This record gives sequence, C-alpha cells and structure tokens, in this order.
Amino acid sequence: MNNTWKTLSAVNVNNDKERKGRFDYLSWADAWKHVQQNTESATYELHDDVVYPDNSREVRCSVKIDGVTHMMWLAVMDNNNRAIKNPDARAINDARMRCLVKAIAMHGLGLYIYAGEDLPDAPEKKPVPKKEAPRKNPDISVHPLPEIQTFELCSRDGQVRDTFNDENHYTSAYLELLSKAQKAGTAAELIDQFKEANKKTIDKLGSNNQTKILDKTKWARTQASVGK
Repeated sequence: MNNTWKTLSAVNVNNDKERKGRFDYLSWADAWKHVQQNTESATYELHDDVVYPDNSREVRCSVKIDGVTHMMWLAVMDNNNRAIKNPDARAINDARMRCLVKAIAMHGLGLYIYAGEDLPDAPEKKPVPKKEAPRKNPDISVHPLPEIQTFELCSRDGQVRDTFNDENHYTSAYLELLSKAQKAGTAAELIDQFKEANKKTIDKLGSNNQTKILDKTKWARTQASVGK
C-alpha cells in the first residue's frame, strides 16, 4: 500500500458529499481541497473525448498525485446516470469534473462512495394491485389470494435502492453489492452499516438463502477488517 493511498483512503468525506437523486457524489472543489491538504503535489490532465456512433460521449481524465498516475473515464450522463445523446457544453463540462473526482477516488479519496455505482439499473416495478375477492354467495366458497412478499434492498443509510418479489433475486443483488464494497476496500464499519440496514429483510429470507447471505456477510466483514 503506497503512502498516498493510505493517507487519502483514511480521509472522511461524509460531511462534504451531497446527494442528487438516488446517488451520492463529492464535488470536484471538495475533492481537490482534500487532495491539496493531504498530499505534496497533484496535477490533472483532461484527455480527448470519445464520441460513439449514437452521438453519446465519454470523457477521460488522469490525475497524478505524489508521482502516481491514475486515469478514469466517464460517460456524459443525466441525473439518472443514463448516457446523453448529443450532449451540450454544460453536460460535457459537468462530466469532465465528475471524471476528475472519480480519478482522484482511484488514489483512495472517497472511493467508498462509488461502491456499487456501476450496477445496472433495475426496471421500475409497479406495485401489484390487490384483487378484490368476489362477493360471496351462500353456495360458493371463496379463498383470498395470498399476499405477495417483497424484499427491500437498502443502502447503508437506510434508503431503499430496489424492491424484489423473489428472495433469490434479492440475495443475488445483496451479495453483489457486498462483494463490490469489499473489493473497493470499504471500511468494516461501513459494511456493518450496510448489513444492519438490510437486517429486517434478511430475517424474512428462507433458511437456505438466510444461511448463504449471513455466511457471505461474515466473510466480507472479515476481509474488510484484515485489509484495514
């Protein structure tokens, strides 16, 4: 572990991060402030954009801190993280500054904010209306439809990220987020917060999925503690 990573990954940026829609982000001004306060030297370079056949655009930026360089890329997107076709100058400029923050995150600053950010957006699910039971006649026995059980996947701050009607789909999504957080070097206490936010939902799982998800949670916590 290099000294730059050790220093910047230890900086708590929770007081500076902001929220837009469903996503947390760190402004470029706050990110650059922390870099200047905690490192000896830092420069960045914007590279040529990549334009795709559908006229969507990808920006690229590299950041060099104390002799170490990381480059990142980012599509020009709207507030729902969907690529914009024929983006205007304002959208391109915003994407470049976000890409700068993302490249800084590769050096360790606020990297945990990006854990799980590249998961595909799940289609919006409309609530299933409850069917009214037909009126009873004296000679007809009517049995009400079983209530559909739902499983809410929450982020570590308790906000609902997605809702599933199938426990296996919920389990897969939970473990995928958990794995991404561990690979990103997320602190053990943040993984604990994520687990705690999903405790009620985990308690609703069937015995097989509950055992599987709890075993994986224990593994991720152990890995995070060892890597800290």
